[in-house]
Amino acid sequence: MFFYFSRFLVRLGLPLYLKKLCVVNASAVPTDAPVLLASNHSGSFFDAVVIGSVVRQPIHTLTRGDVFRNPKAAFWLRAIKLIPVFRGSEGRENLKKIDRTLDECFSVMKNNGAVIIFSEGICVNEWNLRPLGKGTARMAHQAWYGEEARLHELAIVPTGVTYEHFRGANKRVILRFGKTIRPSEIETDSSDYEKWLREFNALLTERMSGTILEIPQETSTSEKARQLESHFSDCSHSPGNAVFQLLGKIGRAIHRPLYKMYAQFVATKTRRTVFYDSVLFGLLMYTYPIVVGLLTLVVGSVGGWLTGISVFVGLPLLALLGNRYRA
Repeated sequence: MFFYFSRFLVRLGLPLYLKKLCVVNASAVPTDAPVLLASNHSGSFFDAVVIGSVVRQPIHTLTRGDVFRNPKAAFWLRAIKLIPVFRGSEGRENLKKIDRTLDECFSVMKNNGAVIIFSEGICVNEWNLRPLGKGTARMAHQAWYGEEARLHELAIVPTGVTYEHFRGANKRVILRFGKTIRPSEIETDSSDYEKWLREFNALLTERMSGTILEIPQETSTSEKARQLESHFSDCSHSPGNAVFQLLGKIGRAIHRPLYKMYAQFVATKTRRTVFYDSVLFGLLMYTYPIVVGLLTLVVGSVGGWLTGISVFVGLPLLALLGNRYRA
């Protein structure tokens, strides 16, 4: 229940947070078959938020196991369908946990569910595809050649999320789904395990690279800006007419103090991490409706129910216009 409530808030909140979300090739994600979405990982938890807002079926997301150490945190993370993933290199005690994670993923997928795996293994705020780990390849091999016949139909969809920037609201995002990978495309015999994994990773790398913008780290600031603008040229938004621009200006002025308060708080809490964007959006998503509700009650008790309803409808609408329409 909490997952569906959260997804409802995500779909309401993203238009207030993003300048525009452009989705390419969404039809590549089947709804009547097991699905493994192999995604890049440049935006921390926010990557799963963006993908989950678009995919029709509920998604389960593989997430680093250490964030589940706190039982209270683990409860809520589980409630939004996050699955802990562990590394055998971090201790022999994790080997059994890895098996449980795989079993959980396969249980989801064989019932036509979708699982997101971040194939790079780590999150870095940059416009590059980092070397892929073997986790996705191992899952593919076990699913395609294991005993569960339903998993032989597993569709592995290369997925790429490209952000205009990585710090806060008012940005364009392109979510692109690549060509599905099927077992028939791997020429190496499945019995030659290590070679098979290498060939799979090479193919996945090629297709994932085609879903994102890649900019070398040594690129100058001006050239980086030019490449970003070129990449997002097909993800443009209308500046609107003079009325919308005026309303947008009013909306930004009203919300700026609240947004700055949130942004400063989150910046302090997430310093030297990659979690700024995901924490900021999550905090706004869950608490902004409460703020609007409380203001509605206060204003309504003083000015009457009609004034209260105007606040309840008007504030989110002004936030939307403020984010979307700029001169």
